[in-house]
Amino acid sequence: MTETALITYIAALFSMMNPIGNTGVFAGMTADRDAATARRIAWTCAGAIALTLLTVTWTGGILLKFFGITVHELRAAGGVIVLLIALSMLRSDNSHRQTPQEAASAAEQNHIAVVPLAIPIVAGPGAIATAIVAAERHSGIWAKIDLSIAAVGLALFTGLLFSVSKPIANKLGVSGMGVVTRLMGMVLAAIAMGMLAEGVIGMIPALAS
Repeated sequence: MTETALITYIAALFSMMNPIGNTGVFAGMTADRDAATARRIAWTCAGAIALTLLTVTWTGGILLKFFGITVHELRAAGGVIVLLIALSMLRSDNSHRQTPQEAASAAEQNHIAVVPLAIPIVAGPGAIATAIVAAERHSGIWAKIDLSIAAVGLALFTGLLFSVSKPIANKLGVSGMGVVTRLMGMVLAAIAMGMLAEGVIGMIPALAS
């Protein structure tokens, strides 16, 4: 795999994962957690992101084909999930994160780390599709190792950004985080509508015209 191809892949994957923009989303979704729990969620999320990207890098589209799922269907479903989360953030409603039973053990469990933070917010359909296309285009073992290192590096970078979001949130205070949470809810809603529209158009190409 050439250096140019690898840099292009990293840039594309970084854009799809949007770790900087999603740090605000993470801060909003963990506003009710203490600093230690938020850090735990951040690194659990990073691990889930890395595992997801490594899986699709090495299996390509086999996993999706096994379940009979297309990338477009995944993108549309992800859009619906993210839209529901965004609406909850706009209402400052935490019910999208936990059931009443889960809330009782929130200090010990990191329910939101994998879904929806890792999937589909960070390692969403766009990132998954980017990894699948790159893996199929560069099918050699060493190329996939390069792709894997890049994916893990970006996952760790995301975990680092997420892990330092809590001190920033503490400085903003409750009212400040309320504003950030609603703002990120609007951003997330816009992202969700884009994902949903792209997924539906991909499944029904006639709608594009």
